[in-house]
Amino acid sequence: MDVKPASIVVLVVGLVLAAAIGWMLGPGASWWLGHVDGVTGLTGEKLASAVDAVRGRTLAFATGLAALGAVYYTARNADTARRTFQLGERGHDTDRFGKAAEQLGHDQAPVRLAGLYALEQLAQNNPAMRQTIVDVICAYLRMPYTPPRDGNHEDLGPAVPRAAIGGITKLDSTKGRDPHEERQVRLTAQRILAAHLRDPAPAARRWWRPATSPSDAFWPGIRLDLTGATLVDLDLSSCRIGPALFNGAVFTDFTTFEGATFTDAAQFPGAVFGFTTFQGATFTNAWFGGATFKGSAWFKGVTFTSDIQFVQTTFMNGARFDGATFTAPAAIVAVTFRGSAQFEGATFMNDAWFEGATFASTAAFNGAAFKGAASFNGATFTGDAGFNGASFAEEVRFLGATFTGETTFDKATFGGIAEFPRDGWEQAVNLDGALVTSSAMGARHVWPPGWQVEPEGRSGGVLRRDPSCNS
Repeated sequence: MDVKPASIVVLVVGLVLAAAIGWMLGPGASWWLGHVDGVTGLTGEKLASAVDAVRGRTLAFATGLAALGAVYYTARNADTARRTFQLGERGHDTDRFGKAAEQLGHDQAPVRLAGLYALEQLAQNNPAMRQTIVDVICAYLRMPYTPPRDGNHEDLGPAVPRAAIGGITKLDSTKGRDPHEERQVRLTAQRILAAHLRDPAPAARRWWRPATSPSDAFWPGIRLDLTGATLVDLDLSSCRIGPALFNGAVFTDFTTFEGATFTDAAQFPGAVFGFTTFQGATFTNAWFGGATFKGSAWFKGVTFTSDIQFVQTTFMNGARFDGATFTAPAAIVAVTFRGSAQFEGATFMNDAWFEGATFASTAAFNGAAFKGAASFNGATFTGDAGFNGASFAEEVRFLGATFTGETTFDKATFGGIAEFPRDGWEQAVNLDGALVTSSAMGARHVWPPGWQVEPEGRSGGVLRRDPSCNS
C-alpha cells in the first residue's frame, strides 16, 4: 500500500500535537503557568484555579484543532465525492455518446434521428464534447448518399418515416434505406449544425432594458470537415465557422452562406487545418452574399453548375478560384479581396459580373476564359492585375474601373466589344500583345488613349501603343 508523503507529515504532526496536548493537561499545565505565563507564588485554591485555567485553554485549543481537522477531512471527502461523481458522469456521458453514435448506423430513419437529437443534447450539456460530436455529425454527412431524383423534395418532418405514408418503390440498394427518409435525416443533421453555429447578435442596451448576452445555443470555436459530403439545401447563413473543409463536397439544390463568417486557425489552437477550402466542390445554386473569410479561402477547381453570387463578400486573406468553372451567370459584385485573388484558368461559361469589386492585392485572371459578357465596371485594382492569355468571347467592360498597379493583357483575346476608360489609368495598363479576333475588328471598341489595333491579316489584329501619341 503506497503512503503519500503528505499523509506521513500530517500523521507525525498529529501525534506530536496529541502528545503536547496530553502533557499540557497533566503536569505541563503547572510548568506553563510558571515559565510561560510567569505566574508564581500561588498556593492552595488559587494555584488550582490557575492550573485549571491553563488546562481549559488547552482543551479549547484542542477542540479548535479537532474542528479544523474535521472541516479539512470533510472538504477532502467532499472533493473526492465530487470527483467520483464527475467520473461517473463522464462514464455516463461516454455511454450515452456511444449509444447515440450507434443509433446513427440503424436502418430505420426515426432511430437515426433519435441518435442525432441525443448527440445534440449531449453536446449542449457538455461543451468539452461539442467538437467531437460535431465531428461525428460531419462524418455522417460524409457517408455516400445519392439524393432522390423524382423531384419530390417536400419536407415531411424529421420524425415521419416515408414508408408510413406510402409511395415507396425502391430503397437504396447499398444501405437498405429509403433515400427520401435519408434526406430528412441529413436535413436534420444540417439544421443541428446551423442552429448551434449561428451566433445571434446580443441585444443592445437600452434605458428600459439591460443588454442581453448571446444565446447559450451558440457553440463557439467549431471546425467543420465536410470533405466529399453530399449537402442538400445547406443553410449556414449568419453562422460563425472555424476553418472548414468542403473539398469535393456536392452542394445540391440551394446553398446559402449569407452573412457567414469563416475564421482562421489563429483562433483555434491545435487546429489540424488552418483555412477554408472548397477545392473540387460542386455547387448548383449558391449565395455567399455578405460572407466574410477572415482566413484564406480556396475555391480551386470548383464547379458552379447554376447561379452563383458573391455579392458584398469580404475575403480578408487570399482567395483562390484557380480552374473553377462557372456554368451559369456569376455575380461577384461589390466583393472585397484584401489578399490576393486568383482566378487563373477559371472558366465562365455565362456572363460574369465583377462590378464594384475591390482587389486590394494581386488579381490574377491569367488564362481565364469568359464565354459570356464580362463586366468590371467600377472595380478597383490596387495591386498588380494580370489578364495575360485571358479570352473574352463577348463584350468586356472596365468603365469606371481604377487601376493603380501594373495591369497586363499580354496575349489576351478580345472577341467582342471592349470598353476601357478614356483616361485616368492609361499609364498603368499594358495592352501590348493583346489580340482582337477578326470578327471583332469592326466593333466599336473604346481603348485607352495611346493604344491602337494593328491588323494582322485574316486572323484579326494586335494591340500596340501608338508611337505618335504622347498621352
